[in-house]
Amino acid sequence: MPIPPLRLWPRVAVTVLVTLGATLIQGPVMIIVGMLGYRGLFNWKVSRVWAWAISKGLGMSVTLNGAEHFEKGRSYILVPNHQSNADIIALLESIPVPFHWVVKESLLKIPLFGPSVAASGAISVNRSDSRQAVEQLRKGSNKLRDGWSILIYPEGTRTADGNLQPFKKGAFRMAISTGIPLLPITVNGAFKILPKHTLNVRGGHVTITVSAPIQTEGLTEDALPELMEKTRQAILTHFDPDFDPFGKNCA
Repeated sequence: MPIPPLRLWPRVAVTVLVTLGATLIQGPVMIIVGMLGYRGLFNWKVSRVWAWAISKGLGMSVTLNGAEHFEKGRSYILVPNHQSNADIIALLESIPVPFHWVVKESLLKIPLFGPSVAASGAISVNRSDSRQAVEQLRKGSNKLRDGWSILIYPEGTRTADGNLQPFKKGAFRMAISTGIPLLPITVNGAFKILPKHTLNVRGGHVTITVSAPIQTEGLTEDALPELMEKTRQAILTHFDPDFDPFGKNCA
């Protein structure tokens, strides 16, 4: 990973210190609460406080558009584009409904952070084995109840160039098999705030735009390509690859 330019060192240092501090507090709390069997709303709220703290360390502000598309007490499969690690923080801070993440198994091996992610009720998948990943998602779909949603990045990983990548099928197969509506979410700004494979952190503004739900009840596997394309177009409707998160008028 390249060394950040000298002018960014103060922001990088603050971000690292805040992230470590917040994780050292949040991690043990969530692990202990998880061991006691209380993984639900409490741990989700703790995670949101953790994200808020890191967002401040990043110097990042977030605007949520389309909040009216969330119906209280209803479950969704949330499908945002994935620009950088900054959008993980932005989504957790701004999405107003409780949700479980779908994460790669390797994240659970990170000391302290991994066990706290597991304690949050996240669904881990083995991205190197597509058959096993599908089965893990199938088992994880039982968490779509009591108003809980599941967030899956349909691209599977962060973009390397800021553009929307091809979609994987997992989120859409889950939506068809459960009949739970998809909620397309567009992220702008996170890519330039923290590009992939760098520590070039710059404070800036991220917009999260929620599109209208896409109904999936009664659909079959034959509808998979159309469903993926419909979701992609919904995300692209609000996607702006030239969005400037550092502009004076973006907040």
